[in-house]
Formats: sequence, structure tokens, C-alpha cells
Amino acid sequence: MGFLGLRKWPVPIVRPMAPFIASASIVLYAIYKIETIAQSQPPFDTDPRNPRAYMNQKLKSHEGH
Repeated sequence: MGFLGLRKWPVPIVRPMAPFIASASIVLYAIYKIETIAQSQPPFDTDPRNPRAYMNQKLKSHEGH
């Protein structure tokens, strides 16, 4: 008896998709790191539209101590 009329089919899903899942996670991590580095560069580090502007200013004020 299936759950809500669905049957169990022996179709592999995760194993064929493993390379795509791995590469997607690597690409997303790289994009995140590039975005973080780009937001901390001088033209954008004090821009009020930057979500990390306050954190960047706080870190720069503690670097001199």
C-alpha cells in the first residue's frame, strides 16, 4: 500500500546527482567568498547600502589597537 497513492520505485536519484550536488556546493561557496571580499573593498566598505558596512567599519577601528 502506498502513501497517498504513491508507490516506491527503485530509481536512483542521489548517486547520479552527486557530482552536480558537489559542484554546486563548491560554486556557491566560492561565490560567497568572492562576494564577501568584494564588499570589504574600499569603494564599497562604507556604502550605506552594503549590508556589512557597519561590521567593516567596526573591524577597521579595531585594527589599529
